[in-house]
Amino acid sequence: MRSPSGTVLPTLGSNMSVKVHPVALFSICDGFIRRNEKQDRIIGTLLGTTTDGIVEVKNCYIVPHNESSEQVAIDIAHHKTMFELHQRVAPAEVVVGWFATGPALYTSDALIQEFYTKEAPNSVHLLVDTTLANGKFSITAYMPRLLALGDKALATEFIEMPCSVMFEEAEKVGLELLTSAPNTPAKPLSDAESLGGSLQRLQVLLETCYNYVDAVTSGKVRGDPQIGRYLADTLSVVPHFSKPEFERLFNESVQDTMMVTYLSNLLRTQVALAEKLGTSQLPIM
Repeated sequence: MRSPSGTVLPTLGSNMSVKVHPVALFSICDGFIRRNEKQDRIIGTLLGTTTDGIVEVKNCYIVPHNESSEQVAIDIAHHKTMFELHQRVAPAEVVVGWFATGPALYTSDALIQEFYTKEAPNSVHLLVDTTLANGKFSITAYMPRLLALGDKALATEFIEMPCSVMFEEAEKVGLELLTSAPNTPAKPLSDAESLGGSLQRLQVLLETCYNYVDAVTSGKVRGDPQIGRYLADTLSVVPHFSKPEFERLFNESVQDTMMVTYLSNLLRTQVALAEKLGTSQLPIM
């Protein structure tokens, strides 16, 4: 798009968005904690995939750098070495942008963006606020836009993009474990504790849905058609069991879980005894 004055404003895709995995955020926070005392922030490379306008950030690594108000020095050799190592493990993950820590953009971000644009044309910039302002851990994604007058580049503008954190079921379990006791060391839950916690969360969700439906039917709250369709679709996939049949299936599942737990504990105890007695080379079972 060209303005009447001749300034070139490239049109950005309005459907572009960024989704970040928790592993990348943990790596950024860990790098920030381990930074040099004289460093105000850290920067690094984002790895992931881009599909249908969705940039999925799956991993990242720190890139050493030195910066001032006028120039930035990036360790390009370190960047290339780390990228080659990651390619051996996950060849499908490519450079999708870069990240930086801090509450706001820096004046030198345009120079760093220029470097990463050469690595990947549509590189995004992820800003991670590690200052925890107002007790909130915030992340913001930006897409650069070059401002030019004719053939002469004037500046780089960063346009904010929709950004969210996505996680798989395995990652969700770890996040719930870390947030359950923020001030105490987290330890893995046993099968019984995990089952009990899942049932408690399910009960809370069912009570929330029941209260919402009751409020809508009584006229206290105006119903949302989208929520109604979601509840109907959810109930349609739930298998219907009678109470005795459900209790039988549940008890059988609990017995199977307890049997697996018992056998694993027995095997762990036997291995520990074998190590103590120096008979670890003997058959276990």
